Amino acid sequence: MPQVPTKGSAVPATLEIAHLAHAMPALSPENGLMVRNLFRDGLGALLAGMRHHTVRLLAEHVRELGCAPRSPVYGWNFSTAPQEAAFVLGTATHALDFEPMCLPPTHAVSPVLGSLLALAHADPRDRDGGRFLRAFTTGIQLQVDLRRSAEAADREAVRHGRHFPFQRQGFHPPGTVGPMGSALAASIWLGLEPRQTAVALGIAASRASGIAGNIGTMTKATHCGHAARVGVESALLAQRGMTASTATFEEPAGWSEVFGGESFDIASVGDGMRSLRCFSDPGFAFKRWPVHTAMQIAICAALKAYDGARPPSQVTIHAPVFRYCDRPFPRDGDDARFSFQYNVAIGLLDGAVGLDSHSEERLRRDDVQTLLRRTKLVLDPDITPSFDGMSVHVTTDDGRRGAADGWTGHWRYPATEEDHARKFDACARRLMPPEQAQSLRSLVDGIEGDGGLETLLEGLTASEAPLAR
Repeated sequence: MPQVPTKGSAVPATLEIAHLAHAMPALSPENGLMVRNLFRDGLGALLAGMRHHTVRLLAEHVRELGCAPRSPVYGWNFSTAPQEAAFVLGTATHALDFEPMCLPPTHAVSPVLGSLLALAHADPRDRDGGRFLRAFTTGIQLQVDLRRSAEAADREAVRHGRHFPFQRQGFHPPGTVGPMGSALAASIWLGLEPRQTAVALGIAASRASGIAGNIGTMTKATHCGHAARVGVESALLAQRGMTASTATFEEPAGWSEVFGGESFDIASVGDGMRSLRCFSDPGFAFKRWPVHTAMQIAICAALKAYDGARPPSQVTIHAPVFRYCDRPFPRDGDDARFSFQYNVAIGLLDGAVGLDSHSEERLRRDDVQTLLRRTKLVLDPDITPSFDGMSVHVTTDDGRRGAADGWTGHWRYPATEEDHARKFDACARRLMPPEQAQSLRSLVDGIEGDGGLETLLEGLTASEAPLAR
């Protein structure tokens, strides 16, 4: 195990973070449970996402590339190069906007899950489930720490009204922090030395991207898939001897200065990696429905106003100032996942939201379109836009009222193990029979045992219902 630099040492920050990640402390029972829940929840979202039209398009594209068949694309009956498999798997994990959410917000699971699954399949010689979870853990921790270290820049952007909350310069967070977390996770899985890991981070820094203007389109989910692919490629290139800056978190014009700004707090990144604090402070919120995080609260409020008898004639929604979620007439299902109006309408009309609630068929039905025309959204600056403190209020012309400040799975209202199991089974059944989905769930819990990861990977490739032959 590499020697870990002490806090306040003269070791460059990027290299210090690499050392700390390779010497990750043992997980507390609380953190260990959170990591397992994140892995299981992300895997469920991935399996459900394999049927999404974005993933279908990517799978067809990647298959035609004709790459060496080393890593499978689940359900599509072909294998490809690990970086291309990571691209598809990472995108699938985020395609339904169903993966967990951290604070400050980013989608930290899909970039590392897609990259690690692709790499684990690619080399069958050393499938160590413990190392897999360690790589997964550090990749997530780095992403959350990078977001925390840039909070001052986020607040400055919001104050000046340049961008919606949680952004700087219009970048979508998983497109910027995702490649870094993915590269770190891939480096640990491949057994790179700390200096090689720092090189991988330097390579990934030049590939960070993701424009928030693409939210509500098919491209948005590919920000996470691209991050997964970048991590795999960066680690593999570093392993071969590619050179890059080993100081991207502290040098001028490095990742931190470009994406975090002058106020970026690099010391916070090292502190987080020492403590693995993100898994308990405050932990992660697990989504109940396949939509944007703020929509979880909006749906919860709408369901409280549902009476099952008849649709209202008029609806008013009071919500925080999320201008990018003011989408009165969504173009398609992807757009609808970010629409306050649509998600409230579905809750009021159907009394439930599921994996098919954002289909083109449901969106185009007359009852939805009629209620959308009769819905008014008020973006209220007095309601905090923070996901852990916001609320949404729904009122109708016939006197119904619904208000919510969270959902089952929110930081305030944690999901139970039964909730996690039900969600995983529902997601996995999109790709495989119910009994196979339940069996796969049990394999997740045994990933660190002898042959546990090997058995899980075999289960993932044994789908009885391939999507394309």
